Amino acid sequence: MTKDGMMMKRVLLLVGTVALSGAANAAPAPAVNAGYDWAMRVNDEDRAASAILAYEVDGTDDQPLNFTCEEGGNRIFAGISGNSPDLKAIGLMSGDVTLRVVGTTEVDEMPFFSSDEIAGDAPLIRAFAANGWLRMTDGRGTVAMAGTARGKQVIKEFIAFCTG
Repeated sequence: MTKDGMMMKRVLLLVGTVALSGAANAAPAPAVNAGYDWAMRVNDEDRAASAILAYEVDGTDDQPLNFTCEEGGNRIFAGISGNSPDLKAIGLMSGDVTLRVVGTTEVDEMPFFSSDEIAGDAPLIRAFAANGWLRMTDGRGTVAMAGTARGKQVIKEFIAFCTG
């Protein structure tokens, strides 16, 4: 083998090793939780149409996380019911993209955390649409939320609605 051929082999080996190590750093997709999926509801009775995307068990109020937005507003907000009244931030991750989201918790009948604005084109939102899942870390632990094939499509529809 020529000197140039050996050099090319080393370069290809190095590139392949770097590519594999980068792929290993991306978080693997979690399994779909039995009974849960991403669901979207649109409210067009108000002045501006709004939507909610929730990870939920259909027909129940079991909903560890939801997102809301106004149509075409390019602003998304995360919400959690029933968490600690002291909750001030949550962590979100999809693939290798993470975002710490701060917000406020109001207590009426039960605590409700509402995040500050998340841009509709934020890297986390784009990763969430591409991957169809995310992990949320709050004051109680980490919850993995993966969509079924239908749920993954609903995530994309919600983000298209929000970013218009």
